[in-house]
Amino acid sequence: MSVFVESSDILPLVDLEIAFAVGGLQDPAGQEGLAQLTGHLMHRGPRGISRQRFEDELAALGARLSVEVSMRSTRFRATVLRRNLEPLLALVARVIWRPAFRAGDFAKLRRQAGAALTARLDDDQTLGALRFRRALFGGHPYGRTLSGSRASLDRIDLEKIRRFYRRNIGRSEFVVGIAGDVTETDAQALVASYFPNPGVCRRPDSKLPATRARRGRHVIIVDKPERTQTQLFIGTLGTTTRDAKLFPLIVSNTAFGGTFSGPLMQQVRGVRGWSYGAYSRLLHSTRRDAWYMWTAPSAEYSADCAALQLDLMERWIDGGIKRAELTFAQRYLINSHCFDRDTPSKRLEAMLDVELLGVPRRYVEEHDRLVSDVTREEANAATAARISHRDLAIVVVATAADVEGAFARLPGVKSLEIVPFDRV
Repeated sequence: MSVFVESSDILPLVDLEIAFAVGGLQDPAGQEGLAQLTGHLMHRGPRGISRQRFEDELAALGARLSVEVSMRSTRFRATVLRRNLEPLLALVARVIWRPAFRAGDFAKLRRQAGAALTARLDDDQTLGALRFRRALFGGHPYGRTLSGSRASLDRIDLEKIRRFYRRNIGRSEFVVGIAGDVTETDAQALVASYFPNPGVCRRPDSKLPATRARRGRHVIIVDKPERTQTQLFIGTLGTTTRDAKLFPLIVSNTAFGGTFSGPLMQQVRGVRGWSYGAYSRLLHSTRRDAWYMWTAPSAEYSADCAALQLDLMERWIDGGIKRAELTFAQRYLINSHCFDRDTPSKRLEAMLDVELLGVPRRYVEEHDRLVSDVTREEANAATAARISHRDLAIVVVATAADVEGAFARLPGVKSLEIVPFDRV
């Protein structure tokens, strides 16, 4: 049985998680937002009782229940007093296997989803991040948005919710995790009573086509009026979860732009004061995900900041990191990793990632060794092999009239597109 237990008797509490390898990547084209709506509608309670009564039952157990839908998974999480674990399992089982899917709840959720899309227009950083992924991945599913668009939400009705549930959750394998004040023997027995057939999750994203970057450097300006500060994203493809070069690349990226002392932060903020934050991020998935830099310079210095970042990136790729930077990055990664495993629930989450997301088990069990074994030569070779400074998506949220000319003059720019902010 795919039941994972992390026992701890420090507190008389138990964390429960029921997880499916189902998420936004399973949304049909043109119906983006379907997986998220399905998960949130399930969270409204099971058939046979009102939503208010469902919430009252949770409160009586001293429990809380949440759902998290991502592009690759749907996870129901609950926390409860140990003495009430069994009745909570019974209630959560009803939520998952007999969801109510009430028409009134659906109508309200869809209105809330539409309101959230409107509110998103005020968040320049989110707009930039969404447009960056679309620019980088194009029509690939990795370029989709979890919450969809107004057009895609309008195409979703209650029958599509029910159909998505039947195809992707009602018949899907799932894993169960329990952390806290419960022994493994008791946990296995309790889970077997209410979730009798967990199994190894098959990951639908393993069937996705490879991701491909557009050739050349392409600038997209998300045009928004009266922007004195901009949001700037520059990036390309990164790597996959099972890439042999993953850990060397993690170390190299950490040295370049993963900490306050890295050259990206020091040159952008420390030396020039152009942006309060300046970081690079390396994502990995079944297919090559994104590597990108993020800064938030003023409109006056936005193009200069982009040019500096491009120069720093080229020097990082061509010249690599220094030995002192390697040592610092390794120490930082190892020391900070303790915060990823300092509670039973965090250790449980790592176990579930192995099953749900295809993370190799040794990444969890041997993390510190995998980091410390990286040599400078391996880190530099991984950077040169995986990160391209020629094929880039450059996305800036700004007032186009203020920055268009300067961004068009950036070295190597092949195309420039202006997109209204309310059409991202």
